[in-house]
Parts: sequence; structure tokens; C-alpha cells
Amino acid sequence: MESKYEYYQKFGWSRNPFTLTISPDLMVGYSHQTEQLLAHVFNQHKAAMVIGPTGAGKTTILTWLNAQLKAYNGFRPYYIPKPPTTKEELIKLFKHNLGFSIIDKILYKEIDMNNLTKYVNKKTKEKTIFLIDEAHECSQEVLEWLRTINDLAPNLVIVFAGLNTFEKKLEAELPTLLMRVNTRVYLESLSEMETESLIQKRIDRAGGEGIKPFTHDAIRKIHEITGGFPREIIKVCDQLIKEAALRNLTSINSSLVEEVFSSKVVTQAVQVKFTLTPKQKEILELLNKTPDLSPTEIVANIDIKEYKTKDHAIRSVNNILKRLMDEDLIKRAKVGNKFVYSLSGKAKTILAEA
Repeated sequence: MESKYEYYQKFGWSRNPFTLTISPDLMVGYSHQTEQLLAHVFNQHKAAMVIGPTGAGKTTILTWLNAQLKAYNGFRPYYIPKPPTTKEELIKLFKHNLGFSIIDKILYKEIDMNNLTKYVNKKTKEKTIFLIDEAHECSQEVLEWLRTINDLAPNLVIVFAGLNTFEKKLEAELPTLLMRVNTRVYLESLSEMETESLIQKRIDRAGGEGIKPFTHDAIRKIHEITGGFPREIIKVCDQLIKEAALRNLTSINSSLVEEVFSSKVVTQAVQVKFTLTPKQKEILELLNKTPDLSPTEIVANIDIKEYKTKDHAIRSVNNILKRLMDEDLIKRAKVGNKFVYSLSGKAKTILAEA
């Protein structure tokens, strides 16, 4: 049996193109979202938010933004992979990134919550951008301090990135911070064309040509299985390459994709059927057929005989939608003055073969 490296050489690859490494220069799609974030910083707005489910590309966008801003004079971006959860960690975060010189020691002796804002204000004479990933893990206390510091430090910009639960957390616990968010960016899944572009870019980077050994029908199936979420696309392609190498195949078509993943999808679907309530399942099936519905529109399309009134039904549906978002089965976006809901990549995968 030939080695994986020998298999890669058949396509001119120097390595496996589908490892889960963060590669901002290989980012595909989200051009509108990245333009929004750059405009936010250049227009000197204060707080921004990037919201999306696991695997949607939040980290890639933040690291891309970090690299872009470093190329501009007068901008000092800092990518923060994990947010602080205590006041002590918050102080360390600013000291580590902004520096604590001998002069600072003379001026402040030590940094505490009483002088932290003054210290940050002094250290951010240039436009300073903190790109905070996994923001949903921040404690309420830390978020309150970040709001205060961001208000009082004119040159400090904060871009938060987190799961859908982060926005809900601010709505419930810290609406004053949410009110300060000038720019909200929601990450949707990639289209089939963008999925193909992502695969091609990674193959090109490894020395390959085009989408070989994948066929167009295989990519169509990959998009269907993954729901178009970048991390899932990369993971699925990696598994397919490993399987093709074991079989010494020179082409990956839709039949192989279905063979490798059908049993896994069915298993996931069976597991979820045991945990979903009938009403949750009804709503997911509705959103699978008709995405981007508001709670009122959902109520108009499901059986509500069990509820006393339409208002009772809407309140119940809102609670169900919250639970489904917590499970990363649906995603929410704001359209005009209302929120609409659609399936996540995870739910699309589950329902594709169920």
C-alpha cells in the first residue's frame, strides 16, 4: 500500500490541503461582511459584533481583519483568541498587549480596576483594535468593564466574535453594551460555488490543479452535507481524501461521498429524533422547506390547536426557537425590523438523509 504522501504526489500536492489550520488568505465568501468590518474601523466606530454558529468562519474573519489592519499605518490590531473571564485576566490582557514599561511602573505602580481606564487611554494614542474571539465566554462583569473602557478610551475599537448565544446574552444581561454596537455582522453558510472555490483554493495552495480529484457532483454533495459551513467542508474533504487514499482512487465522485457519509448522517438523524420534541421537529422541517421565517410566520404555518391563543403559540415558538439556537440547529438574522430564522449547517446535515 502506498503512503499518503505518495498518494498526494499523484495530484502534485506537497501536503494534505484539508487540515484544520486557520488560513485567512484562503478565506472564501463573506466579502460583504469583511467590507462592513473594515468600514467600521476606518470610520472610527467603537464596537462591532460578528455572530455565527460553530465552524462558520468567525476566527478566520478576525485573523484576516488582524492581518489587513497591520498593513495600515496608525492602526494597532490585537487578536485575542480567548476572552478574559475575570477582572484580573482583563488587566493582564491589556498589560500584555499594550505593554507595561518602566515609565508606566512609575506612573501607576500597579494596574488595578481603579486606574485601568486611565492606563488604557494613555496607551492607545493610535487607533487600537481588540479583536475578541469566543466572546460568548466573557463574564458579565468583564463585559461591563469593556463597555466602560471602550466608552472612555477614544481610540479603542472592540470587535467581538461569538455564537448566537452572545447576542442573546447581551440582550438579556447587558443591553447597554448591545446598544453601543454600531456594526453587526452575521455569518451565513457558503454557496455551492463558494464551496467549490474554497476547495480549489486549498488544493492550489498545496500545489494541485483545479478541484482534482473531486468532481463537480461530489462538491455539490459536499455542500449539501455540510450546509456550506467552512470548517465542516474542510473536515469532510479530509475524510474523503483519506478514504480515497486507502482505496487508491484517483477520482472522488458523489457516489463515494454518499457511501462515506450516509451512515454517519443517518446515525446523527436517529440520535436527534430521540431528543427533539414533536413541535421542535415540526419547526425544523418547516424551516427546511421555507427558510427565513419570523416567529409569527412560523406560527401561521404549524398546527397551533394545542395553544389557547395565537399569542400563547407565539410565546411558545419563541421559547422553542431559543432552545434550537442553543443547540446550534437554527440561526437567526435581522431583516428590516424583524428577526427571521433558518436552519444551521448542522440541522441541514441531519435532515438531508433523515
